[in-house]
Amino acid sequence: MKLHKSIFLLLIFSILISCAAPVQETVVEASPAEPERWELVWNDEFESETINPENWTYDLGASGWGNNELQNYTDREENARIEDGILIIEAREEEYKASDYTSARLKTQMLHSWTYGRIEARMKLPTGQGIWSAFWILGDDIATSSWPDCGEIDIMENIGAPKTVYGTVHGPGYSGGDGVGSSYYSSGTSFADEFHTYAVEWQPDQISWYVDDVLFNTVTDADVNGAWVYDHDFFVILNLAVGGLWPGYPDETTVFPQQLLVDYVRVYRDTELTEEDLVGGSVHISEMDMEMEDVEGTWQGSAYVTVVDQSGNPVEGAVVSAGWVGAISGATLESKTDENGIAGPFVAIKLSHKDDLSFCVSKVSKILHEYDKVVNVQNCIFKSP
Repeated sequence: MKLHKSIFLLLIFSILISCAAPVQETVVEASPAEPERWELVWNDEFESETINPENWTYDLGASGWGNNELQNYTDREENARIEDGILIIEAREEEYKASDYTSARLKTQMLHSWTYGRIEARMKLPTGQGIWSAFWILGDDIATSSWPDCGEIDIMENIGAPKTVYGTVHGPGYSGGDGVGSSYYSSGTSFADEFHTYAVEWQPDQISWYVDDVLFNTVTDADVNGAWVYDHDFFVILNLAVGGLWPGYPDETTVFPQQLLVDYVRVYRDTELTEEDLVGGSVHISEMDMEMEDVEGTWQGSAYVTVVDQSGNPVEGAVVSAGWVGAISGATLESKTDENGIAGPFVAIKLSHKDDLSFCVSKVSKILHEYDKVVNVQNCIFKSP
């Protein structure tokens, strides 16, 4: 029987990894729930006898998963099963295919994915040194864009400490230990003692994290040092890892088996999100400039790019991605526009005095805007020493 079912939402959700989160611990004022805002579009209450193959598939293997983790992920019932309406993901200490630990990692990839909304799960967490539980979503384009360009939203991560959970985003320029997020500390019961609800509310211009409907973190485009890549379909992942660079490794105090218990996973649509909210116009390049100077016997190129909208107004916060051609070192490849719409300086050191130095823009990204490169004044700029 389910212990609790509250309704909220979302519209969205591999290799990889749930990566290290910031260490800052923060508790923010509670935010009132808005159940009338959210419309349930997908859920798994785990009321069947077995895990539903129309909802979940598995990541398998013992590759370390980018974090030097120790477990071998399997699809065995010993590691993932349903009992009394609860999904159990179990980490075990056992010899299995050259690994000393086994566990499971379930995902909705290729089955269900969403863009925007509220995604939540009600869970009871394991606890112990070297135990890493995670509820997260990953960009559907992971196979073509790779990580972290596909984007990752960690809804809940816990590394064995019974009263602290983390919420983080990872994208180009801010991934791994540089992920942007915060932590939530429970002043009451341990997350390992009772079930709690963990959620994100994902909107076009911001992502907010909740524990039991208490808001503890919000990240916007202005907070990330790179492109805002949370504008496409993401899929859900639930996993329980053993060891890794962030949580460390099990020791003599760690008890096995460990279990991550999941009461339900729910995805909601934001009924207040309109077509107008998803369209912000277009951006393009109105000007490019490059300067070259002799710096201690080498030539240094500094390039600037001006980005405007369809009306010719400067666009702040657009991410300009570019590349250099020539004998260079130490090149800057990405920059955000300022309040005047100017990105830069993009800097490169030219090692040879003989060849031209070329700078070309490959992409301009701005949340809720399309990049209309057809109307660019130019895409590349060239300079000779």
